[in-house]
Amino acid sequence: MPEFLTSRFLLTTLIAVAMIILIAWLAAREQMAKRSRQVLERLGESTYGRLALKRGPDARGFEAAIAPAPEPFVQFAVTYATASALDLPGMVVRTVRGGGNELVFLARLPARPVAEILWEAGGIPGQAIGRRNHTSLWVRRHLDIVDADYVVRGANTRAIEHVFVDLQARFHPLLRVIQVQADAEPEVRVVLQASGVNPQEMPALVTSIRGLGRASQRS
Repeated sequence: MPEFLTSRFLLTTLIAVAMIILIAWLAAREQMAKRSRQVLERLGESTYGRLALKRGPDARGFEAAIAPAPEPFVQFAVTYATASALDLPGMVVRTVRGGGNELVFLARLPARPVAEILWEAGGIPGQAIGRRNHTSLWVRRHLDIVDADYVVRGANTRAIEHVFVDLQARFHPLLRVIQVQADAEPEVRVVLQASGVNPQEMPALVTSIRGLGRASQRS
């Protein structure tokens, strides 16, 4: 009899623990799905365009293209990829495909940029460019407010550097990549850590990215 009671107690305990884990997992997924919807809603309000969803919004985030693209771009796409230790299916997908916990903006310019800039968190931009992209034409600069190096290329880079500094002042340390590069496809790429982005900051973020695009066209 005592063994039966012990076994029954253990079974009850295991079931209770499993239920708690399941409830926590469902709650986490619902919270992430809600956040994805909030980010998407603010994105739509920020770009004034029609959102063409490729995926989501759900607990794993979303992928969307904006049409028409916000000026000065001709194409504008956003990927919001969430990350949570409780999202087991999402962890498997991220392991296979790579990425995760990123808010990625990709934009194509109407013409080749005349002012370019490249920065990556925790790295030296010159190493990321490669010899085939004429590294000798890139000028290395240092930004004191984030203690990081970046590189620029072009006859007049003052405007694009001004936007770069503004982005760093507003969104550091969430920023991972800021790229405006003629040799890249597409030319503009901005990556942030998704989990730290406040949906209410989407208008300011989109405005700054548009500023990068405009500045890249100024000779």
